[in-house]
Order: sequence, then C-alpha cells, then structure tokens
Amino acid sequence: MTTLVTGGSGLLGSEIICAKGTTIKPSHRELDVEDYCQLKRYVQTYRVDRIIHCAALVGGVKANSERNYDFFQKNLKMNLNILDVCREFSLKGSVFILSSCIMPKDGALPYREDSLHLGEPHSTNYGYSYAKRMLQVGSQALWEQYGINTTCIIPCNLYGKKDNYRLESGHVIPNLIHKCFLAKQNKTDFVVWGSGNPEREFMYAEDLGKIITHGNLPYVGSMIVSPGMSHTIRETAEIISEKMGFSGKIVFDSEKPEGIIRKPTDNSVFRRHNPDFQFTTLEQGLEKTIEYFVKHHENLRL
Repeated sequence: MTTLVTGGSGLLGSEIICAKGTTIKPSHRELDVEDYCQLKRYVQTYRVDRIIHCAALVGGVKANSERNYDFFQKNLKMNLNILDVCREFSLKGSVFILSSCIMPKDGALPYREDSLHLGEPHSTNYGYSYAKRMLQVGSQALWEQYGINTTCIIPCNLYGKKDNYRLESGHVIPNLIHKCFLAKQNKTDFVVWGSGNPEREFMYAEDLGKIITHGNLPYVGSMIVSPGMSHTIRETAEIISEKMGFSGKIVFDSEKPEGIIRKPTDNSVFRRHNPDFQFTTLEQGLEKTIEYFVKHHENLRL
C-alpha cells in the first residue's frame, strides 16, 4: 500500500510514518495540492492507494481574523481536490484532518462529533471553519454515493516540534514559546494576548501521528481526538515561562482578541476505539517542544 501524506513536513505530517507499505511526503514544490492536474498526475505516477490529508493554510487568532477569505479559498480548494481525487481513483481508507476550532461558537459543551454543523463557527475563523466543515460533508457524500470510506479526525489544539512559530500567524503555543524566548533574550515583559482565561485542550502532535498510523480509527465517519483535559492560556504561559527559565513579568493584554472562551470535547468515541492510549502530558510535551525550539530556532518558521 502506498500512502500519500499531504503537508508531510508540517506539524502533524512530519510525525506520520505508516506501519505498512510505503509512505510518501512530497514537498510543496513537488506537489501543489491546490492544482488538481498535479495532484491527479502524482496519484497516478506513484500509484497512491490512500491519502492522509494534513495540508492546510492555518494560523492563530490574528491571522484568521485578518484573512478569512484566504483561509476559506485556499483550504476549500485543497479539500475539494482531495475529495475529487479520492472519487476519481476510488481511494479508500483515506484520513482527513479537521480541527475542534471549527465547532459552533454557541454549541452545547462538550463538543461531540454530531455537533459540527449545529451552529455558526466563531467569527475570528469562520473562513477556515467552513472550508474544513465542507471536508466532512464531502467525506460523508463520498460514502453515501460512491461507497468510498474515509475518516475525518477532529483533533483539539495541536502543538509540537515542527510547528509554525511566526508571531503573525502561529497558533497559541508556538506563539507563546517564541514570545517568551524573545522576552528572555531582550529582557522585556512576556506579553500574552487576551485575559489568559480562555481554556484549551492541547495535544502533542506526535501523539496524533501515532493514533493515525497505529491506532484504531472508525471505518467511516468522524472522530474527535483529545486528551479530554483543558488548560487555561494563563496556566500554559506560566508553564512555558518556567520551562524556558524566564524570570521576568508575564503581562496579559486584555485589549487583544482571545477567541472563544471554552471548547471542551467529548472523546468517548476515540476511547471506545483506543481505550489504553496514553497521551503526553502538557508539561512533557512543552518541555520537548521548547528544547527543540531553542536548539533549532534559527532554522524554524519564525
């Protein structure tokens, strides 16, 4: 079996090596997923049997708020191309990566798999959210019309070594790590956007890589994957500060946007399939990520 991993050098894709068969991870230069003709030729040339679709335009609150159309257009184009090539070549058993941030802003908590379309997403990332939701819709339609089974994974907030650490577009944890690093280096305050009160479930990317390649996934449908434990942004910033040896002041800027306050998930479907899986704790994962960042920061996406 040949498995194509899109976004193979990114945060999650870099952690995926399939246990059976051949895993291929083309760079963006080798394969532009937004170009259907390229994607079709690649699948034909390498005789791809299934796709693990990790590629996406992603970003934090600032980037999503300012570029909603970009996030909508680029992700929708990629996702439709992936769905079309699965249909055209009857690629079964593919895995599509969604995100818990696309859930309804006013939905009942904790979020469940069937919560996805029960309301509008948060205004700060509606472009990204609707594009990702359509991936789930397409996945369901592929099964109903063509009998092509795929699995949609809905992970909580991911972080890890190969993250995007850019201050303008990174997610919360890589952004905080970079900010704390600069604050320590420049002897300034460690400034965190928002009140610090929002809660997030965080998962070390290596864990999800293991689940995708070695865990038990539903034959068809969606599955939330999360440790089932939330941490405030304040708590997370304090752990990062301690792990980085920062002794200065942490300042929370309440004038800046902070996204939805809470978005806990129900991981009972995941636990039914993988009852014994042990997640990396936030402290352990942050320690590994910070160690990697400090050692390699000159070559990372900053």
